[in-house]
Amino acid sequence: MSDIYKDPMVKEALKDGRPPHDIAVLMCPKCGEYGYYNQGSHFSCRLCDGTWHCCAEGEDPPDGVPYLRLDEFLTLDDVTNTETDCQ
Repeated sequence: MSDIYKDPMVKEALKDGRPPHDIAVLMCPKCGEYGYYNQGSHFSCRLCDGTWHCCAEGEDPPDGVPYLRLDEFLTLDDVTNTETDCQ
C-alpha cells in the first residue's frame, strides 16, 4: 500500500479541497515511492531527497542533469485506494 498520504504536499492539497483526481503524482526513479508533483519543471522526492528535471514529450533533456520523461503522469486516484489508504 502506498504511503502517498503522508506526503505533506498531498495533505495540503487535500486540505485545500482538491479532489484526488486533481492531484498529480510521480514515481521516484531512485526509491520507487510516489510523491506529489506540482506539474512544474522539477520533481523532488520527499523520501530520498532526489530531484529530477521533468521533460515533456519531445523535449530534449538538459546535459548533466538527472531527468524524468513525462509522457504522462498519474493522479492520486490512480495510485491509491482512498477508502483504505486514508484511514
